[in-house]
Amino acid sequence: MTSFWTRQRTETACLLGVLALAFLLRVWRIDARDFGTEYYAAGVRSMLQGAHLFFYNAFDPAGVLSLDKPPVAFWIQTLFAWVLGFSGWSIHLPQILAGTASVAILYRLVHRPFGAAAALVAVLLLAITPISVAIDRSNNTDSWLVFFLLLAAWAALRGRGLALVIAMAVLGVAFNVKMLAALICGPALLAGWWFSGTLPLSRRFGWMIAAGITLAIVSLSWAAVYDLTPATDRPFAGSSKGNSMLELIVVHNGLERFVRDRPERPAPAPAQTQAAVAQRQTYDAVPVGPLRLAAPTLAGQFGWTLPLAMLGLVLAFGARRRLDHTLPSLALWSVWALTYAIVFSAAGGIFHAYYLSALAPPLAALAGIGCVLLWRRGPAALALGLALAGAWQVYIAGASLGWTSTWIGFPVVGLLAAAGTLWRQKRPPAAIGGVALLVLPMAWALSAIFMQGNHVLPSASLARWLGLNDGRGPLLSRNYATLSDDPKLAQFLTAHRDNARFLVATPTTQLAAPLIVRTGQPVLAFGGYLGLDPIFSLEALEGMVARGELRYVLVPGGRGRSNDFIKWVRERGKPVDNNLWRSSPPEEGRRVIALYELGR
Repeated sequence: MTSFWTRQRTETACLLGVLALAFLLRVWRIDARDFGTEYYAAGVRSMLQGAHLFFYNAFDPAGVLSLDKPPVAFWIQTLFAWVLGFSGWSIHLPQILAGTASVAILYRLVHRPFGAAAALVAVLLLAITPISVAIDRSNNTDSWLVFFLLLAAWAALRGRGLALVIAMAVLGVAFNVKMLAALICGPALLAGWWFSGTLPLSRRFGWMIAAGITLAIVSLSWAAVYDLTPATDRPFAGSSKGNSMLELIVVHNGLERFVRDRPERPAPAPAQTQAAVAQRQTYDAVPVGPLRLAAPTLAGQFGWTLPLAMLGLVLAFGARRRLDHTLPSLALWSVWALTYAIVFSAAGGIFHAYYLSALAPPLAALAGIGCVLLWRRGPAALALGLALAGAWQVYIAGASLGWTSTWIGFPVVGLLAAAGTLWRQKRPPAAIGGVALLVLPMAWALSAIFMQGNHVLPSASLARWLGLNDGRGPLLSRNYATLSDDPKLAQFLTAHRDNARFLVATPTTQLAAPLIVRTGQPVLAFGGYLGLDPIFSLEALEGMVARGELRYVLVPGGRGRSNDFIKWVRERGKPVDNNLWRSSPPEEGRRVIALYELGR
C-alpha cells in the first residue's frame, strides 16, 4: 500500500510539473504580443458594449459587420475582458488556460487505457509541440477547438449510449468555435464510442440517430437564429456575399479552404516573379499531396515524434489481444490523426500552418503509447524507435536550418544513445536518447516565444529565431504594425469627429481594427475583411456623408490597389495634411495610407 501511494504521489508530481511547463511556455512574455490579431480584439472590444453586439458576434461597436468566425471563443474572451478589463493580457489568458487544460485532459484520456507512463510522455509532448505553444499564445480560436474536441473525446470513450449524444453536443460547441474544422473529428469520436460500448446493434443505431440530431441542433442553432433575424436588425455576416451565416459556413469557411478563387492577374516579368510572390505570400503554399505534411515548414510545427506515433499505433494494435480495453482509444486517436491529415493534405485553398494544432493531441497520444511499448519490448525495439525518430529530426532540422547547422547534432545524440542501447543491452542510454530528442521540438517551441513572427498567423520557426530565412516569405516571418495603428491618428479622429456616427470609414477591417481597439468607437469597414463584402452601395455611403454620419475616410495611399470605393473617396474627398495625423513617416518600402475629409 505504501508503494502504491508513493507511486501516485510521484505521478501527480510529474503531471503537475508538465502542466507548469505547459503554462509557462504559453504565458512567458505574452505581453510582447500586445493585442495579437487586432481583427478579433476589435470584436471583443465591440462585444463588451452591449448584449446585442455580444450575441451577434459584432466586429464594430455600431454593429454593422460580424466577425467571420463563430462566436464561442470570442464570447469566452469577452467574458474574461469583462471581468479583468479589456487588455491584451485578458484576451490572451483564455487561450493560455485552454491550452494548459487540454494537456490535462489528454493525460486522463491516455492514462486510463495505457497507464501513467504513456500518459506522462504524451502530455509532455503536447506541452512542447511548437504549433500548440504558438497558437495557445494567440487570440485565435484553435486553442478552444482542440479543448472542446478533447472534451468530446472524453465523453465518447465512456461508451454508453448517452455518452455519444453528449460527445456530439460538445462537438456542436466546437463547431461554433471553428465551424467545419470541428466536424473533421466526428468520425474519430464515433469510432472511439463504437468500440467502447457493448450495446446491441439496434440500440447503437438508435443512439447514433439521436446523436446526429443533437449535433445538427447544437451546431446550427446560432447560425439559424442569425440568418432568421431580419438583416436590418443584425450585423452583415462578414466574408459572405449574401449576408448569410450558413453561406459563410459552406463557402468561406468550407469550400474556399480547398479551392481558392484567385482572380487572374497579368503575369509579372520573369525576373520579378519570385520576389513578387514572396512579398505577397500570406498563406502556407506547400503543394498539396500525400507528402504535404512531411514538408519541413509544416512537419517542424507538429511532427517531431511522428515515427514514434506510427510505431506506437502498430505496436498497440499488435498487442491488442492482450489489451482489448485499448481498442477504443486506439481507434479514436488513429482516426483523428488520419482524417485531419487527409483534409490538410488535400486543402488547396486557404491554408495556414496553425491549423496543424488539431493534429497535436492524437500524435502526442500515439507517440506516448509508442515510447512505453518500445520500452517494454526491450533494447532492440528501443534502438529502432529512437533511430527512426532521430533520423526524422535530422531531416526536419537539416532542411530547415541547413545541413551544416550545429542544431542537427542533438538528434544525432539520440541516434548514438539508441545504438548504445543495442550494444549495452540496457535501457538508460535510451532514456538519454529520448531526452535528446526533446531538444529540437523544445527549441522550436521557444522560438514562438522569442521570435513570434506574424501575430495573425502564428507559427514556430527556429530558423526565424536564428536569423535565417525560413522560406515562408516576409509577411509570415515577421510582424508588421498595421498602418492605422497610430495614436496620433486616433487622437485626431476623436478630436474632429463632431457629431458623426462613425469615427472614420476604411475599405477593410485591417485598417479599422486598430482604431476600434484603441478608441472603442464605431469605425465603418466598408468592404469587410478583404474589402469585397457587399455591405453598402456607394449611394448609401454618399447618403451617410450627406446626413453627417461620416466625415473622414482612411484609404491606401499612392497608386496601390484600388476599387470603386477608394476611387470614389479620392474623387470626392479632400486630403488631410499628413502632419496633422501621422506620428512618423512610414517605413521605407511599405505602403502608405491617406486620410480624406468628406462633406466639407
